[in-house]
Amino acid sequence: MRSTVQVAARRLREAGSALYEAAWQTHAARLAIVAARLRSGTPLVAILVAATLLACLYLAWSTGRSVHAVLLPASPTGIGATIAGLIAGIAVLELGAAFAVTLMTAGLRLAYDTGRHRMRALLVIASALALLGMAWRLWETGPAALAGAALPVLGTAGLVMLTAWFERAYLRPAYPGFRDFWVDVVDARHFLTRSAHGE
Repeated sequence: MRSTVQVAARRLREAGSALYEAAWQTHAARLAIVAARLRSGTPLVAILVAATLLACLYLAWSTGRSVHAVLLPASPTGIGATIAGLIAGIAVLELGAAFAVTLMTAGLRLAYDTGRHRMRALLVIASALALLGMAWRLWETGPAALAGAALPVLGTAGLVMLTAWFERAYLRPAYPGFRDFWVDVVDARHFLTRSAHGE
């Protein structure tokens, strides 16, 4: 009896260890690691990455809740609806995080190919378009509509903040936090490549 309990405990530990390792290989975990490692050197970028992860978590929670609510009437005990909601939420979380990591990789490749001045111009254009979109929505639907568009509003604010930080950090040598653009881009690309292989 005691040996059976020990075997079961060992298998549970092994299963838990396997789940833990699998979780750290996900794109959501990669976003968390990126945010944690950037918090001391570039806190604003770390905050934006963390905000991206929070947005993915929100989308996952919203999707899981919707799936659970739709399936709950057809599930007598509610267990099936809960499991389906969890699976849907995890799938959306991973897809959203994978999309975010892909965008980060593409952005770094674009930055490497175009240089800091063109990247600043692209960020300014993107910020202007995002602000115009917010203004158009505000004009069309009124201030109350912005309460239901928290993610676009936060995304626009983050983009504007990133644009301002980019100009100060890479285009103004007199700024105390002035950084080497090419070194940062190369280091970031190497970091994402290593994390893609679980390093």
